[in-house]
Amino acid sequence: MDWKRRFLTPPHPLPPHPRELDSILPNLCRGEGLLGVVVIAELLAVVIVIAAGGLTPFDWVALGRVSMMALWITLLSALLLCLCRSWLAELGRVQAAALSYAVILAVTATCGAAAQGVMLMMSPVPGVSFSVSKLFEVILIAAIPAGILLRYLFLQQQLRVQQRAELESRIQALQSRIRPHFLFNSMNMIASLIGSDPVKAERVVEDLSDLFRHALTGNHTLVPLRDELNLCRRYLALEKMRLGDRLKTVWEVGDYGAGAQIPCLSLQPVLENAVYHGIQLLPEGGEIVVKVRRQKNRIEISVTNPRNPRMQHNRGNKMAMQNIQSRLEAHFGPSASVHTEVRENCYITHISYPVAV
Repeated sequence: MDWKRRFLTPPHPLPPHPRELDSILPNLCRGEGLLGVVVIAELLAVVIVIAAGGLTPFDWVALGRVSMMALWITLLSALLLCLCRSWLAELGRVQAAALSYAVILAVTATCGAAAQGVMLMMSPVPGVSFSVSKLFEVILIAAIPAGILLRYLFLQQQLRVQQRAELESRIQALQSRIRPHFLFNSMNMIASLIGSDPVKAERVVEDLSDLFRHALTGNHTLVPLRDELNLCRRYLALEKMRLGDRLKTVWEVGDYGAGAQIPCLSLQPVLENAVYHGIQLLPEGGEIVVKVRRQKNRIEISVTNPRNPRMQHNRGNKMAMQNIQSRLEAHFGPSASVHTEVRENCYITHISYPVAV
């Protein structure tokens, strides 16, 4: 049968997930990396001034000169290392560290020579010329803190890589729990139709084979929100084939932005619970209302379904909600939330998480 070929044939392999370059240094182009080295450079300038002239009286003029030199060296070094970051990531750690250190010393020598040239042009003194010893002194003063700073940045970057790997492992473990849940309930849907309507059961298997290709394959954990919504629409269409007129759906989807993402299979289990713990328990069925909107920098999703007050939701529903909550927090931080609201005749699930501007 055609559905057997479609369902049992292995899916086409997905392209590999993009991996961030494993650099020995954090991103110095912007953000915390650049701010950190600038702050350290200013602190070093203060230490140099205090070591040279003491704390009282404090030489603010000397601090200005040293700070300007330190900032020029820091910003130019950060710029060059930022431009070379992709290339440095392809080298070994020792080679990349040595080259980064050489870049900083070369920038220091260039800035020191330029500073001496500017000072000679601004205040020419007879008999005073370019001093190689002063240039060497500047390089030596910068060499020691530069080595310490590179070591600090390297350890900081390794810690971030380790934390990222642990977070990805945790997300994959959570994802692996939700996928079999989806698979088993889908199989139950097919089993319930085989005895009553074999033709419809075959059609459901054909549609599920395509649905599984998207939901159960690949290593992607974050997907575009529009893809998750499309998957949910297809899932509810399959449930509609099983339940008929007992299941009605209303979609109220606003403009949520082109770049909005969500963990794969986050909304589908909510709709599954709405069907199995709401619609299916009511002889007359009911209506599931899905609302998606964006409020400033947050995505707000709500799913409303009727409930039978005489029947309680089982523990499986709570476990699914805890899984979604954990995955949202892992991706978007503690401000992401999943909470339920139980009313007299309906059950509402709210999902809220931040998105980038």
